[in-house]
Amino acid sequence: MFRIIMTTSRIAVLCNNRMAIPALQALSAQGRLCALGVPEGNTDVIDFCIMLSKQSSIPLFIIKKEILSAQLEELMVKTNAQFIFTMTFPWKIPGEFLNQNPGKFYNFHYGLLPEMRGADPVFESIRREAKETGITVHAIEDKIDKGAIILKKILPLSIKMTHGVLCTNLSWLGANLLSELLILLKNNSKGTQQDEGNAKYFTKPAAADVCISWQRYDAKTIEALSRACNPWNKGAYTQWNGWNIRVVEATVINEASNQSDVPGTILSLDEHNGLIVKCNNETQLRLDIIYTDEGFMSGHKLFAFGMKKGSRFVNL
Repeated sequence: MFRIIMTTSRIAVLCNNRMAIPALQALSAQGRLCALGVPEGNTDVIDFCIMLSKQSSIPLFIIKKEILSAQLEELMVKTNAQFIFTMTFPWKIPGEFLNQNPGKFYNFHYGLLPEMRGADPVFESIRREAKETGITVHAIEDKIDKGAIILKKILPLSIKMTHGVLCTNLSWLGANLLSELLILLKNNSKGTQQDEGNAKYFTKPAAADVCISWQRYDAKTIEALSRACNPWNKGAYTQWNGWNIRVVEATVINEASNQSDVPGTILSLDEHNGLIVKCNNETQLRLDIIYTDEGFMSGHKLFAFGMKKGSRFVNL
């Protein structure tokens, strides 16, 4: 009598963002996905995972931070997962699990390591006008984003990409690299240690990071910030007359202002030319789409709210 030996890797995925969805679908289609874990309260991702769980009979764990260790233990016992992947999972894997299960936990970091460590490398890559980004899959260690790199895939960063568009591109890249990654893991690859000399860590974007300083930033910098904030923050913040306005989409005007007006001053406000603002270093930016509590609108439509040429945005 012959015994059938299962060679397909059993993968559990802990996720917290739509970027994981194509990879989840690919692993499920391959018969590799053995468990799903999603933090409580993330209704968008939970709804998708509930549907996938019902369709594929894959167990779904709604994770609570205060009982994370107990739930991880239950997941590993019930599913016998060979590997556990984290994809934008917000909490650290407890050290005892890493020590007891070497070679089991791997993180999908949606940015390049070690140059772009931190909570939102998508935001930082766009805001800082990086030429490329990508996905780094690394072994999970006790210190965040510091494990050996198993696989790194580069993605050119277009100057037209918003945060949302880049997330979609990275989500498909994450699904497409699975086959190569699983071969490396099956062959017990230990990866490459990160060069700490190139390491940079960026904290989660705070309010100050998504606000526009017309005096400090030139037009190109503000345009990049608006893309980095679109759609998750509905744009980059500015103010006029105490009114919060967010710049969703903008265009750099390739001509110097050569005017005595201070940065933040409205140089043009009409339907033909649009809403053009003076920025630092004698540069100009057209605010194509803005968001207010009244909704999304073309920049020039702020004329209807009393804004006019010569008005000035506040530096935040």
